[in-house]
Amino acid sequence: MERRQAVRWSAWGLALAVVMLGQACRSSSPPAPTGPSPLPPIPPLPTQSLGPGQPPLIWVGGTLTDVTTDRLEITEPFGSVVRLARLGNGATAFFEVQAGAWHRLAATTPVATGASVCAQTLMDGTNLLALRVFLGAECGPA
Repeated sequence: MERRQAVRWSAWGLALAVVMLGQACRSSSPPAPTGPSPLPPIPPLPTQSLGPGQPPLIWVGGTLTDVTTDRLEITEPFGSVVRLARLGNGATAFFEVQAGAWHRLAATTPVATGASVCAQTLMDGTNLLALRVFLGAECGPA
């Protein structure tokens, strides 16, 4: 019984490592948005060198399934659920398209779940910190 449980935990650990490696290998620039309606490109961050040993920027795409004051949850197209920590004081920015351009939502604007999102995150150890969340955009594997 104990051996079977150990094998099961090892399999889960291996699956998690594969997902994290795949996330870490993604490009630091956002993928082009896809979907039924054309969206403007996601605005780039100013070019800067984070230097060696700094946490990588990672893009996570899927369906926004939960939003709270301290975290959000994205279900990726292949079913994995990714939990992102929200930064305090409105530092996690949410954007939506208005009049053909991306506009930042006020920190007090409620965010609905169920739509596609493309989120720029910062990996801090095993934690993903949400920096910018683009509502209605898609990124990652389709």
